[in-house]
Amino acid sequence: MTKMNCICGICPGDCQVEIELENGHIKNILPSKSKNPSAICLRAIYSDEIINSEDRIKTPLIRIGDKGEGKFRPASWCEAIDYIGENFKRIINENGPQALMSHVGRGGFEYSTDDFVHIKSPGKIPGGFFSPIGCLNNSSVSSLCYVSYGVFAPITTMGFPASWLEPDIENSKLIVIWGTNPKTDSPPFKYNRILKAKRRGCKIVVIDHYKCDIAKIADLYIPIKSGTDGYFILSLINYLYNNNLLDKDFLDNYTYGKEDFLNYTKDFSISLCEKITKVDSNIFIKFAKLISNETACLLTYTGLEYSNSGVQTIRSLYTLWALTNNLDVKGGLLIKPKNNLYNRVKTPYIKDTNVRMIGENEFPLFAKLVCQPQFTMFPKAVLEKEPYEIKGLLNVGSAITNNYPNSKLFEEALKHLDFFVNVDRFLTKDSLYADVVLPATTYFEDESFVIYPDRIEKRERIFKPIGESKANIYILQLIAESLGFGSEYPKNEKELFEYSFYNTPEILDSLKKYGVYYFPKITKKFQYKKYKKGLLTSDGKTGFPTPTGKFEIYSTLLKSYGYEPLPKFIFSKEGEINTPELFQKYPLILNTGARIKSTFRSQHLNITGLLKSQPKPEVLINPDDAKDRGILNGDCVEVFNKRGCVEMYAKVTNKVEKGDLEVNVGGGSPFQNKEWSKANVNYLTDNKNIDEISGFPCFKNLLCDIRKKI
Repeated sequence: MTKMNCICGICPGDCQVEIELENGHIKNILPSKSKNPSAICLRAIYSDEIINSEDRIKTPLIRIGDKGEGKFRPASWCEAIDYIGENFKRIINENGPQALMSHVGRGGFEYSTDDFVHIKSPGKIPGGFFSPIGCLNNSSVSSLCYVSYGVFAPITTMGFPASWLEPDIENSKLIVIWGTNPKTDSPPFKYNRILKAKRRGCKIVVIDHYKCDIAKIADLYIPIKSGTDGYFILSLINYLYNNNLLDKDFLDNYTYGKEDFLNYTKDFSISLCEKITKVDSNIFIKFAKLISNETACLLTYTGLEYSNSGVQTIRSLYTLWALTNNLDVKGGLLIKPKNNLYNRVKTPYIKDTNVRMIGENEFPLFAKLVCQPQFTMFPKAVLEKEPYEIKGLLNVGSAITNNYPNSKLFEEALKHLDFFVNVDRFLTKDSLYADVVLPATTYFEDESFVIYPDRIEKRERIFKPIGESKANIYILQLIAESLGFGSEYPKNEKELFEYSFYNTPEILDSLKKYGVYYFPKITKKFQYKKYKKGLLTSDGKTGFPTPTGKFEIYSTLLKSYGYEPLPKFIFSKEGEINTPELFQKYPLILNTGARIKSTFRSQHLNITGLLKSQPKPEVLINPDDAKDRGILNGDCVEVFNKRGCVEMYAKVTNKVEKGDLEVNVGGGSPFQNKEWSKANVNYLTDNKNIDEISGFPCFKNLLCDIRKKI
């Protein structure tokens, strides 16, 4: 048996681990005793089963049956790549390069790939895989994840992305966890830090419509009606203002739009808040006093994105933190600017074009800030040829038909493509519609690198690639080669490192010699309230890097694009208030996104060891709602609404409030086990029910009902 230290390669978490190898298999995996970050999740424990699964795609596959049948024949890499090049070239010649599109999911998010598919030119021209041939339609899961929270809300408020924000857990007296569950993070680093803080006496507040794992250790759990977080926040600000509990100095000297904002919030009363959010008035006041009296750090993530006012709700949350003197203070929400390491990369050539990306007309600010097309518009481009027809698609590491709203529409779009290439480790439902399927490696089979907060470390290959599988980056290089721009992408490990650190030779040299590069240590004492010291702006002036130089409660950027500039609350498009007749027919609130620790979105629902943790898809239902419908724990049930019906299994629990359903995501592929294959919750979601700023779908606060399957 051989013991070795390495970087876990089962997800983009990049945990440092110790593994025991026997006959080419992982027999044991443990957290690293010497290196951080380090954690072990269920997926890591069963990583050997994932790597060596009989379901792995081992050779390129070419479709021989009709689309949707899933009939393929093995092919050589040369044959598959020639076939891809021939068809993509035909589409380009007949329709122009804009008729092609690429899409990259979480399965392709390893640094070595990320560098070359999420690119921008110095002039902010959108880039991506097909950019060397003048195609700007290079998209990713940014179309439905992270961007509202990580880009739109912070940039339109503070002028920088959420990657600059860090909760000061270690120094905080009060940790507020809002709409996220750190225990199911991949990996759960923040959860472990929270547990340590709890042990030293730090108070924990959890605000969520769902009593998730983290709520078990909370000093105060605040159940809130799904989709009403924005109303709760605005009511808090109004209460704190009326009771002289806001930071007057910050409000008067560092904000833009305070008069309009305070005038808007004056009608947000405690009594109305209780009625709308279902938060008890006494709990409301208790939390208001806590957040104004104690220094509080904030943990939030993507849970608040998926409502009609997702961007504005998160903007209001950042505003609350700033106005309560919890922004960039010890124990609060710190501002820690990040170095732009992407300047190190020899980025692929970007050919400028006058052709607009799909979705640019509908979501112009998305195109501006993300420099990508909004992929929710993909079906419209394929089926309606608007603004022009998309005929070819390259998809890398994403289960489109499992993850996007109104999945049947996306299935129809994939079926109608002229040519479709899918890259993955396993067959997915997307693969059924593919003309070519290409086998990708796990990160355990790659040699690349990982960027940590304090260092860059070389990732060593632990196993030879299974079958003929290749790393995503080298698959992209082969496709690029077939289209005439292969030199823009590295074709082996040597070139990967040379391209990735092209403009930072000191890093490249250190990685070659030592396998690691340490960032220079900052010896200066950390400075709080940097906005007061001119540390956030390029000219050294006090304030924020926004157009006004202020914390923009009233966003000039949103205003310039025709959006509401204030973080106003809007009621859900679908619900008791806006669609009362529909509410009478479907009286339960559908909230999707309940993650389980054994999966990574739609991944690994074919792995036997991981399925032991949860073999069936679950819908969490309150005991009162279950009793009213004659549903018992474990019953096979149908969750349904006007858009469709999915089969799941009832978990009767007080973790959800009466009137709510919390539903697992990730199911719906014929290559998953039987129970999960019938459970694509996105048959119930709506691609037209969106946040108008980001284009993000409303995956929560939709209407539905549930019945026992007969």
